Amino acid sequence: MENINSEPALFYKEINPLTDKINGPMLVQKIDTKELFVKKCYPLYLEEHLTTLKTIKHAHLPKIQECIIQDGKLWLYEEFVQGKTLTEVIQSSERLETEKIVTIAMAVLEALGALHKKGLVHRDVKPGNIMITNEETVKLIDFDAVRTVDGEKESDTVQLGTMGFASPEQFGFAESDERSDLYSLGVVMNICSVKEYPKKHLTEDLILRGIIKKATKLEPTERYQTALEMHLALRQQLSKQRTAAKQNKRQISTSKKRPVNITMNARPFTNRWGTNTYVNQVVTRGRRVLDSISLFFKKFIPGFRTEKIWKRVVALFFYTMLFVSIVGNVFGQPTRSLKISEFVDYLFIFIIPMLLFTNFLDYQRKLPLFSSDNKRYRYIGYGVLFLFWVVITKAGLELNSYIYKQIN
Repeated sequence: MENINSEPALFYKEINPLTDKINGPMLVQKIDTKELFVKKCYPLYLEEHLTTLKTIKHAHLPKIQECIIQDGKLWLYEEFVQGKTLTEVIQSSERLETEKIVTIAMAVLEALGALHKKGLVHRDVKPGNIMITNEETVKLIDFDAVRTVDGEKESDTVQLGTMGFASPEQFGFAESDERSDLYSLGVVMNICSVKEYPKKHLTEDLILRGIIKKATKLEPTERYQTALEMHLALRQQLSKQRTAAKQNKRQISTSKKRPVNITMNARPFTNRWGTNTYVNQVVTRGRRVLDSISLFFKKFIPGFRTEKIWKRVVALFFYTMLFVSIVGNVFGQPTRSLKISEFVDYLFIFIIPMLLFTNFLDYQRKLPLFSSDNKRYRYIGYGVLFLFWVVITKAGLELNSYIYKQIN
């Protein structure tokens, strides 16, 4: 861990307090560079989390300059973000355009993805903690409620969050994790759209409704599981909206330019390749298919569910070798019955255990032992899974051998 001391505090000059609270945020200026920062007091138990936060450099997160312990208090010096909070933007507008809501949400998801990658959960995503800078850049701020994901606790040690935006698990029902932040962002999006909580009035916007509904499910397993998954869903919806808008614009433009055809029975000649509309539709559909395939791999296929390149390379190599081995050995058999017998052997010895023990299609979330927060129960679950594989493999191979003998 980084050595934290009070010496760097000497290089900053206090300008003025930003609130009337005691030990509230203070605007300070670094003496040598003249840069402005916000000096804010945090609880000492957040020292390790904020030190980790300092290592994250991201366009949608404020720059953390210093973590200093001084007079028994922890002070964080972070970038002074000039602009408006999303709360102020919402209050000053009758309604935000759908595309702007999606753009803001995607930026917040990118910030959350950076936090989650380091094992941190923000736990207080709300309009007041989302800044829109003077340059129209979105920044997720305020880390009073940040914590790390433990994975072994039944609930959070410190229950924090803003009522209405915080997920159910943040109030003692379970341990909060990445999905808790996605729940809060879903609420924020609904507030942006109709200025109401989704429980009271879910937006009717066709682009946003389905995404908000899924993000704010009470059961975490039914929500988006990662910031990347929700980001892809928003990107697809945004792409649909832009494509539809372009098509409408072209149709209006074409109808204005099209001459009146006074021949009642003549059918005007149209060449669908003569305009870009058809090509754009094909390209858009292709992108949707690729996005769907990418999302499927990242969500379900072992080895591709993380952002680590080396794991994906190893997984791709393993799947390729397994496929080549199966095809080579199965189709190398001289008779049809031997081909079937060889494939069944591969099925029980290699394919089934791979599917079982790598949690293919995330099926373990639906099993009681694996969905438990207790590590001991999960170990028992793997033991039961191993016995299950041994039993079905023995039975399957014996049946395969018996059938082969009967045929031949």
